[in-house]
Amino acid sequence: MKTVQHKITYVEKAPRVEMLFRIVWAIIAGIVLVIFSFIALLASVLQFLYILVYGKRQRGLFDFVKVVEVQQFRLKLYLAFVTDERPPIFPEMNV
Repeated sequence: MKTVQHKITYVEKAPRVEMLFRIVWAIIAGIVLVIFSFIALLASVLQFLYILVYGKRQRGLFDFVKVVEVQQFRLKLYLAFVTDERPPIFPEMNV
């Protein structure tokens, strides 16, 4: 089984303007992510049913749920002030 990895580096300097912009960015990205998370929940239910019927995973559903989970992780890191790298508003489908 492969593990999930993400490289995070420590940077001491933190721009103050970024702290103010973070609030607005978080609200917009959070709303979009809630919608994508609901769709990912439906995709997980479909994946469950697909596995029950066919005994294997459907690649498209797997990829979509993975992309949404990675986006949630990125947004959580940004909101926890771990990184100043803004996550995209819409999830990147090539993760």
